[in-house]
Amino acid sequence: MECVCGCGRKVPKDLSDRNFLAATVAMELLAWDKNRALPGPEPEGREGLIARGVECYEKLLYSLHGEGGGDPDAECEAWLDEARAMRANRSDMTKRRFFGGDAPNLSREDVDRLDRRHPERSFTGAREAAASDVAQLERLRALRDDNVLTEEEFAAAKARLLGRD
Repeated sequence: MECVCGCGRKVPKDLSDRNFLAATVAMELLAWDKNRALPGPEPEGREGLIARGVECYEKLLYSLHGEGGGDPDAECEAWLDEARAMRANRSDMTKRRFFGGDAPNLSREDVDRLDRRHPERSFTGAREAAASDVAQLERLRALRDDNVLTEEEFAAAKARLLGRD
């Protein structure tokens, strides 16, 4: 079994349950990041919940990679219980199942967006990166307008920024 983070490492059999737990935490974080990306009021306590989930996910990954100490499983299971309980009160975030359990309301397209290193930024990370690119482009334009950059230097820097070089 491959590590959930996508690093390509093979997870030993004795850690396969932890790898599955990390995948479950990642999916829950994905659902909460999708909620964060939507317009409208945020649920009370969402950002703190996400921050604690990120901490759990990181501890699980460190453990899977043989780094860090301790067993984060119980702490992460408790976080999952808290996240599920908070999500259960939101019909826009929970998909009811006939045979028990409430899964995050995620489509196949949502799951395809999963950033396996930072699931809490799967939806909002692209927006943050785009805002950063716009700010950098505005800075380049100002440097060109102030004659610090030539038109050719500006064009080359812009192409690098936009990934067209």
